[in-house]
Amino acid sequence: MKFKFLQKKQVALIALTFVVMLAVWFVKSPLKDKDQDDNTNDVVLEVSIFQDLRDALNEQRAVEVASWDLILSDENATLASKQMALSEKTAISDLTEKEVLLEVEVINMGYEDAFVHCSEDGIEVYVKADEDSATSAIEIINLVYSHFSNATDVIVNFKNE
Repeated sequence: MKFKFLQKKQVALIALTFVVMLAVWFVKSPLKDKDQDDNTNDVVLEVSIFQDLRDALNEQRAVEVASWDLILSDENATLASKQMALSEKTAISDLTEKEVLLEVEVINMGYEDAFVHCSEDGIEVYVKADEDSATSAIEIINLVYSHFSNATDVIVNFKNE
């Protein structure tokens, strides 16, 4: 009985999270004005590639955090499971912070935008640049290693869109 109730709470929380994220997306999305010219639309599209990556990652992590929050709020959960949930939430927060700081440092190297995603497969960096170069990629890889010393696979992708 309690297990079914917990599942219903999880589904309800995930659905609520999804609705909130859609509401935020709707509020933040640019409304197309009939008077806008095509150049303005191109700029919105360029920015949205990196923003879409950020939004997708934030949505994925919000769902993960919500599942850990369910364990933390469950009065029947063991202390060990609550400690693990808290540890996982902290790890997600720390990882997100490191990714954002690395994005800022890459942008400070003179790039218009950057996106960093760390996963169990490695670290992937997307950089908005007109041209890609091996020297720039190596500089970015070295910067990644300064933030994530235990990184194994680092991939740098240059995007000109």
